[in-house]
Amino acid sequence: MGIVFGVRLTIMAITNRSIIPNSDKKPTGSIAHATNVLICLSNDINTITDIARECNLGKSSVHRVLKLLAEQYLVVRDNINRRYYLGPLINKLASNPATAHEYLVICANEEMKQLSDISEETVALDIMIGIQYYSLHEIRSRHDLKVTQESRRMRPLDAGASVKVLLSQLSDEKLKVVMDNLDITQVTQRTITNKELLLAQLKEIRQQGYSISYGEQIFGALCISAPIKNYVLPVALSVVGLENRLQSRVKEVTQELVASAGCITDRISSIY
Repeated sequence: MGIVFGVRLTIMAITNRSIIPNSDKKPTGSIAHATNVLICLSNDINTITDIARECNLGKSSVHRVLKLLAEQYLVVRDNINRRYYLGPLINKLASNPATAHEYLVICANEEMKQLSDISEETVALDIMIGIQYYSLHEIRSRHDLKVTQESRRMRPLDAGASVKVLLSQLSDEKLKVVMDNLDITQVTQRTITNKELLLAQLKEIRQQGYSISYGEQIFGALCISAPIKNYVLPVALSVVGLENRLQSRVKEVTQELVASAGCITDRISSIY
């Protein structure tokens, strides 16, 4: 972000969750079988035997599904180890975060507009992909001097409330992997670079359900962020503005932000 101040994204990113909508009836049929096989591959279940056991299918059925998926480049087979992996078409379909998560943006848009009207500051919807994050949607502040994304591109996980909220949604196991590979840059004098302190803050964020940062990414900026839960990837909804303008309204805006994040979570819960 700047003051205007002016993937690897595949089904593997589903992080051990099924993308099948909630239902009391177990889905059956070719499409359901193909979906379950793809989910197995995304969870590193790569052999016909293991997939058959996980999906409760016969090996011949799994082999037939994998063959059909391979013909459409949705999976590939390593002829040496005889394992199957997600194919190039999966990467192509999910290569553009803006279109891959368009339904999330649609679900969030009305709440974001309401937050924009209440706060009069920039409202942002960010998603974590690997060890980077991407701004899916943004409604800019109506003020002449504002905090906003200069461009829509993948960014490293560096500092600020939105990044902390994204990290806080990871399981302890995944968080350890990310922290081991995370190089935190000192963006401003307030940037938290001590990983032990950051982990303690993430634990607090999980408990209270939001994060507030002061000048950690941009000096003079204040960011309030809350998680949108139950999605396939970590998502953060944030309000960001100038500290001297937003400081007096932190409590009010935080309450509205957390409520909006909850409404968006409820809306997508029926799908994911």
